[in-house]
Amino acid sequence: MGVHNEYSCSECGFKLEDSSNIFWIDFDRNVHVDILTVKASSEASKALASGGIYKYYCYNCGEVIYNFHITSKEESIRNEEIIFLLEKLDKNVKIIDFDAKFQNCIECGKSLDLKMKKSFALDSEGNFCIEDPKLNDFSDKLLDLSGKYYGYYCKDCSKQINKFVIFENNADLDESLIKEILEDHTNELTVFLDDTYALCPHCGGELSVLGESSKCPSCKKGELKLDNRTFID
Repeated sequence: MGVHNEYSCSECGFKLEDSSNIFWIDFDRNVHVDILTVKASSEASKALASGGIYKYYCYNCGEVIYNFHITSKEESIRNEEIIFLLEKLDKNVKIIDFDAKFQNCIECGKSLDLKMKKSFALDSEGNFCIEDPKLNDFSDKLLDLSGKYYGYYCKDCSKQINKFVIFENNADLDESLIKEILEDHTNELTVFLDDTYALCPHCGGELSVLGESSKCPSCKKGELKLDNRTFID
């Protein structure tokens, strides 16, 4: 089900609309963008590649940044082609990335299937846990570090690859210490310190998500208030 929000500024009356959009690339290499409805989801599920679109705003340069996050793709389309097709869609500033579940073998480069997915966490007492996310999401603990674990195996190279994607780093641990902690629990690993974006690719300014109570991007004095929310299926 899709959501369409309408906002207005409490001071200047500036209006902003935002929708939960998805995209997909069909077998003719055409890119489609639509709100997340049952029909759109059905089309995306049959596509060469698909994913979600997330919008950020930079108060420094005034650019709206569109993050195309690829969550599904066929082996018949290369990552480079997906990026090329999305880049030429329009002139908007974009961040194009692939879901953390995608992984190539670090030895031969072959695309690997995801074999295992778990949640992991390091609590404030130094205890490290990896568990099935359906059984434990660690929401009841005070954590220094947490995220998702993805496990892969390359039959051609007989190589196990363990990927840890950091979603929260409450203790502000540096990269070398995080690697040291993770290497105590695995042999091969790929570390991503963050799964979100903080800096504008256009000017380097800080990125924000616009929504209710955000500073107005027009007058920068008032706040955005939600006028209407519509659910679309």
